[in-house]
Amino acid sequence: MAQRLVPILRSLLLCLCLGLWLPQSAARAAQLTAALEQFSTALSHAVPAAQVPLQTLQQLDVALLKPESMYPQFQSWSLADLTVLYQLDKRCVNNASLPASVLPFVRALCQQERPSAAWFRANPIYPLGGSSAWHYILRHPDATAALRSSLHVRERPDDLGGVGTLSDNNLDALLGGQQWLLQKGELWHLSRQQWQRYDAQVWQPLANQAGIKLVNAGGRCDLRLGALCANASEGYRDLWRWLFALLTVFAAVGLAWMGWQRRRLRERQRFITQMLTHELRTPIAQLSNVVEHFRRDFDRLPEGAQLNFVALANTLQRMRQMAETSKHYLIAEHQREALETPTQVLLSEWLDHLCADRDGLTYCLAEDMTVGVALYWSSLCLTNLLDNAFRHGVPPVRLTVRKSKTQLLFQVSDGGTMSKNPLLNARRLRWSDSSLGLGLTIVQRVSHRLNGRLTFSPSPTTFTLELPCDAG
Repeated sequence: MAQRLVPILRSLLLCLCLGLWLPQSAARAAQLTAALEQFSTALSHAVPAAQVPLQTLQQLDVALLKPESMYPQFQSWSLADLTVLYQLDKRCVNNASLPASVLPFVRALCQQERPSAAWFRANPIYPLGGSSAWHYILRHPDATAALRSSLHVRERPDDLGGVGTLSDNNLDALLGGQQWLLQKGELWHLSRQQWQRYDAQVWQPLANQAGIKLVNAGGRCDLRLGALCANASEGYRDLWRWLFALLTVFAAVGLAWMGWQRRRLRERQRFITQMLTHELRTPIAQLSNVVEHFRRDFDRLPEGAQLNFVALANTLQRMRQMAETSKHYLIAEHQREALETPTQVLLSEWLDHLCADRDGLTYCLAEDMTVGVALYWSSLCLTNLLDNAFRHGVPPVRLTVRKSKTQLLFQVSDGGTMSKNPLLNARRLRWSDSSLGLGLTIVQRVSHRLNGRLTFSPSPTTFTLELPCDAG
C-alpha cells in the first residue's frame, strides 16, 4: 500500500507546486511591470546629470557611433595598404608611387587647405581606426573647432551628454534601439525623444521606493529590459522563498515517511516469510518420515492407496521446493552481492549434481569446460525451470547447455506444445495457486539481476535461459 502511495504523493506535490507557482508567477510579472512604470514616472520628474536629443544622435553617421570604428578597418582595407598608412602616419610624404587607394587620404590629410565637409562625410572613418577628422586634427590642431562634429563619439567624450563614455556593449545596445543602459552606476534612459543620464544617488532611491532593482543582464532576471534586468527587491521575494522552502521541507518529510513505511512493510513481509519457512520445516520433516515409511511398504499397499501415496509424495516435493524457493527472499542485500560473485566450476560436474535425482531427464552438453558463474543463483534458476518442466510439461524433458562468447545458454524443453507465452503472465500468476507463475517470476527476476534473460518458444515448449559467465 505504501509503495503505491509514493508516486501518487509525488504527483500531488508536483501539482501543488505548479498550482502555486504558475498563478503567482503571472501575478509577480504584472506587479513588476507596474512597479517599473511607477519608477519611470518618478524618474521623468528627476533632474538628469546630462541629456542629448535622440535626433542629434540620428543625424550622425552611424560609423561615428559604432565602437568597431575605433579599430583598424581590416574588412575594407588590405593589410598592405594599412601597413603603408601606418608607416606614413603623422608624416606627410608626397610620393606618387603610393597605392591609389591610400594616396587620397595622404593628400587630404597632409594638405594645408582643409578638405571639404563633403569629403569628411564620404570618408568618416580613417583606415587605421578613428575618424578622418581626428587624424587631420593631429596634423592641424587649429581645425579642432571646425571638425568637431565629424569626430567619433569616443573622440569627444564630453559632448553629446557623455555618450562617448559608454562601453562597446552599451553603444551597440544604443544603436540596437534599447531604452535602458547601465554603466558604472549611471543609468541611461530614453524618454520623450531624449537620452538622459542619471547619477546613482538620483535613480537608486527611486528604484528602491518602487521595489525594483536594475542590473545588467547575465544573472537573475525577473523582467528583461534589453541589456538590463528589472528584479523585484529581495523583501518582495522572501515570502515566496519561505513558502517554497516550507513546501520542500514538507515534501522531504513526506517522502521520508513513505520510505520508512515501505521499509517497515518490507521488514514485516520478510519476517512473515521467515517465520512461515521456519514453521514449514517441521511438518515437512514429519511428512518425509511418513512418506519414507510408506515407501518401504509400497508393494503391500492397496492399488488405491498407492495412487494416493504418489499424490502425497508429489505434494511433499512441492512443499520442499516452496521452502527452498523462499530462501531467495530471505537473503540480505550484501549476501546477494556475495552470491553473485562468479565461482569457477566444471560444467559436467555441476550439471551432474543438478540432474542426479531427476529420472527421465536427458541433458546434452555441447562442450565441457570450466566457467565462472554465479553458482547459487544459476542453480536456483535452472532448478526452477526443470521443476516446471517436470511438473507442468509433457515428457520427455531435455536440457541442452552450450556456451557463446560471454553467455551460458540453458535450453529446457519438453514434449508439450504450449502456444501462449507464459512469461507474459508470470507476474500475474505469481500470487495464484499455480507454481508455474511463481517459478518463472523467480527466474526472470534473478536473470535480470545477473544481466541475463529468459525467453520462451513454442512447439516444443522451450525456455531458454541466458546467463553471463567468465571463461575459465
